[in-house]
Amino acid sequence: MFSSIHTGRLVYVLHWIFTEQLGLTCRITADEEEWRQWQGPKLVYDKQVKPEGSICLHPSGLLEEEDIRSRSLSVQRWKKTTVLFYNQPGALIPFDLFSAVFYLLSRYEEYLPFTPDRHGRFPASASAAGQYAFLQQPVVDEWIGQLKRILEHQFALTLKRPPCSYQVSFDVDIAWHYLYKGWRRQWGGRLKDILSGNVAGLRQRRAVLAGEATDPFDCFDELLRLPMPEKPLFFFLLGRGSKYDRNIDPSHPAMKQLIEKLSDQYPTGIHPSYAAHGDPAMRSQEITLLEHLSGQPVTNSRQHYVKFTLPDTYRQLIRAGIRNEYSMGYPEQNGFRAGTSRPFLWYDLKREALSDLRVHPFVYMDATSWYYQQHSVAEAFSEWERLYLKVKETEGCFVSIWHNHLLGYDQAGEERRTFFKQTLQYAQA
Repeated sequence: MFSSIHTGRLVYVLHWIFTEQLGLTCRITADEEEWRQWQGPKLVYDKQVKPEGSICLHPSGLLEEEDIRSRSLSVQRWKKTTVLFYNQPGALIPFDLFSAVFYLLSRYEEYLPFTPDRHGRFPASASAAGQYAFLQQPVVDEWIGQLKRILEHQFALTLKRPPCSYQVSFDVDIAWHYLYKGWRRQWGGRLKDILSGNVAGLRQRRAVLAGEATDPFDCFDELLRLPMPEKPLFFFLLGRGSKYDRNIDPSHPAMKQLIEKLSDQYPTGIHPSYAAHGDPAMRSQEITLLEHLSGQPVTNSRQHYVKFTLPDTYRQLIRAGIRNEYSMGYPEQNGFRAGTSRPFLWYDLKREALSDLRVHPFVYMDATSWYYQQHSVAEAFSEWERLYLKVKETEGCFVSIWHNHLLGYDQAGEERRTFFKQTLQYAQA
């Protein structure tokens, strides 16, 4: 590719697009003669040089810079998708594809000033995807699909993208509803049921504690008997009690046994507690504890409440030994926070440096449907299906998040479990 630009930003995005997604090697040269003599596929990424017979993209300036500032995104429609940095009307590729991909993958907009939600998170409404209504479109994957078709047509190539996948993951926020909580929490729960007139809850609690009924959140065995495309991934919350961290004490023998049992059979990761956000020492303690309980190194992570801040959270995770991060999505809306369903290495925008932390975006979370969107089961399935088909069309990776306490043995849980089974059957069919 001919370009007078040769920055870390451009090298990063070219490697992800051409090498990781299309299986090609892309080399940058500023020597016009060398570029003209090259016999293989040729592209131009330059404002001045536009030779005939080549694919020319016009730089918008984003990849030449080393600062972070608010920019005009020049949003337009092209090939039934939304594009950013539209700058060449009528061209084969009429927008700065490389800058657009970099803007979304690097999460450039999350480094700009924004009003956080009540948990201190970057909200979907502040994003370009939220404001221009393309959050539920994997626009980056659609752009690369169009680039693939153009390259194949222009240069008689046959390109193959990496195989798509369907990854089910579980966040174990509350392993048991009634069991193993200690007398303080038991009496507190009883008092809450009494004051609210929850007679059914009192009866269920009594039956579970007497060994006459299964704890409603203990549905692990049933879930794991279901056929899944790949081994599910489990994330354990090990925070020791706070308003938002309400799992069983990790020192309890039952919790230890559950972690050991699941870790022996399935890939696992840490679910850093809400209290650990902004406290690297606490997060490291939780990771060390999970390594001790599972007997395995911990390299996977998903933040509790999807609460993270760039670049600080990712830097802290890297220092703690995390290599795969699964928090890239919005808690309040399902879709494509980074514009793609495919994993990518995180680019530290403030340091202008590529890291070895691989980000795995999630597309769908059950808690989003039930808590934020207030969906019925039918509405939840409709959204899940729409997102799944988008990922399938773009040959992507569908990562979904589920919670055992939302799939438990109560009326709502029964309906949600049926929905969960339906999604598995649909994906496998």
